[in-house]
Amino acid sequence: MRTTKQFVLLKLLQQKGNWVSGDELAEELKLSRESIWKAINTLKRKGNQIESRKNLGYKYVGNESLDEDTINFYSGMKFEDKIFVFDEVTSTQELAKQYLSSHEVKQPFIFVANNQTEGHGRRGRNFYSPSDTGLYFSLILPNPSHDILKIGLLTTSTAVAVVKVLEQFYKDKNFQLKWVNDIYLGTYKVGGIITEAALDLESSSAGNFIMGIGLNLSTKDFPADLSEKAQGINPEFKIDRNQLLAEMAKEVINNFANYRQPDLIDEYRKRSLLFGKNVTLKLGTKAVNGKVEGISDDGSLILKAKSGELQTFKSGEVVKVDW
Repeated sequence: MRTTKQFVLLKLLQQKGNWVSGDELAEELKLSRESIWKAINTLKRKGNQIESRKNLGYKYVGNESLDEDTINFYSGMKFEDKIFVFDEVTSTQELAKQYLSSHEVKQPFIFVANNQTEGHGRRGRNFYSPSDTGLYFSLILPNPSHDILKIGLLTTSTAVAVVKVLEQFYKDKNFQLKWVNDIYLGTYKVGGIITEAALDLESSSAGNFIMGIGLNLSTKDFPADLSEKAQGINPEFKIDRNQLLAEMAKEVINNFANYRQPDLIDEYRKRSLLFGKNVTLKLGTKAVNGKVEGISDDGSLILKAKSGELQTFKSGEVVKVDW
């Protein structure tokens, strides 16, 4: 059941940028003007920017903070009671795993944080996740078939889904993908994706997948060891993170149901920044050098050794690129 605060926010968001009469709100929601006023103040305390003016009423301007109800509104009310927003956590991936350990999940759930103290990507690498300037979230995606999916294709198609949404919000940016899960602008990393299977121990099958996405949106300052490798997408431009998250979550969920479509791997190839470049691929303690010849239909990386031999790798991490 929705609260008064949620009802008022929904009405203001539906008229975003326009004045909404307090009397009309009270009459439509069958509430007192005092209840409306209290709800407005509660919304303001949660970071909602709402202007008040005598004889005009209230006008919703925006919210720079992450907010469950606002995200749900922008999603088309698809995620009601399925979004958890936190100010600071160790990692949204860990939160999702903890939730799965004590809940049966039959629909997608979203875990969002304004700041991660131990954000990480593949192979345990740290992901810098400062407050207010990024978007860090994890999705629990139920897998009713319990099949172990083609993880390579799932990750590449999710990368395409994320970039497609970013291209809508940052129309002047040329996003590219570094195999298999990193999002780049030029030679700088701006985001990453991690895909993990949550195994059902009784059936030894994948009951759920946890998809983690981290993006540095307007981050300006990075630790010394990252300043030459990472940057924010646009430090001078702040977008509505609630709207971005809603659109991205919808796209990722839709992609999960259709991730094997051939056109998605083609879209990934178009955005790959590695074609024709010499790289070093790390496989555990072993390193392989070669020239990137392409991406196979299952999402594997194709390298050409100095001998001319072609090799295909389903896993590994590209640790060096000769730009």
